[in-house]
Amino acid sequence: MFSMLDLINSWLAYINVGTKLKSQIYTILGFFGWGYICYITYRFLVNGATNRGLLLLLISVLMAYFLYLNIIYYFTKKSSKLDITPVINKVLHIKPAEETEGRKNPYREYNIPANGLYDKRKVIPASISSDNVEQKMINDLALRMIQNKLLREDYAGMSESQLKQLLAKDEDQIFAIGKGALIPYFSMKFKDGDYLVYAGINELEAQQVGKIKSVGLQKVKNIDPTEIKLYLAGAYLTGGKYCMKGRTGILYDVTNYHIELQVAYERR
Repeated sequence: MFSMLDLINSWLAYINVGTKLKSQIYTILGFFGWGYICYITYRFLVNGATNRGLLLLLISVLMAYFLYLNIIYYFTKKSSKLDITPVINKVLHIKPAEETEGRKNPYREYNIPANGLYDKRKVIPASISSDNVEQKMINDLALRMIQNKLLREDYAGMSESQLKQLLAKDEDQIFAIGKGALIPYFSMKFKDGDYLVYAGINELEAQQVGKIKSVGLQKVKNIDPTEIKLYLAGAYLTGGKYCMKGRTGILYDVTNYHIELQVAYERR
């Protein structure tokens, strides 16, 4: 049984999935191991091997406790009062969490885009679709912004204990670049029925990074360009490195960078 679980565990290591999903899979697999221990415990007890049975019973109770904690931390957004990690940290003199001063996860700073300001009542979010080549362009753009110190991956200077406290309150994930960073240069072109989006460090380096898929709740294909004219009001880089709450601490992972858009509209 354990050999099979170990084989599955090794196989999962080759799958490119997020840390949280892997933890959820391992937790589910843990139930099979726990069930096997419970079965052996039962067999020992009914066959009169009391000492071994009681030892395995203790092990099965401990396993059930840790499976419970994993379910709380990896399948819900709650924490558990039964988590003894703080007690262990105190006994082993592990550095306790530092007191925070009410610092919040950094929200996107809406700096004035080079494209100018628009009436907020006529600006709505738009979604973008990108193929593999365009996604690489977005990731390369993020790297260029980091190299030019236009983007910081420092979690707004928050320490690990501050991040942990923030995650325990109301955040599922905290990204190293915050809620988003304004892209230095962006533009949009209407071509063959598609709204093509370009982005870069400057106009010279701008590359096509995708097509607008929807504006607000409406698909872009349902928008008549002879009736409504669209303007690209803002483009923000999001994603990348992030952290999330784990059972005994913070888990770190990384995802592709993405571009979020703000579109202004005008009725002709």
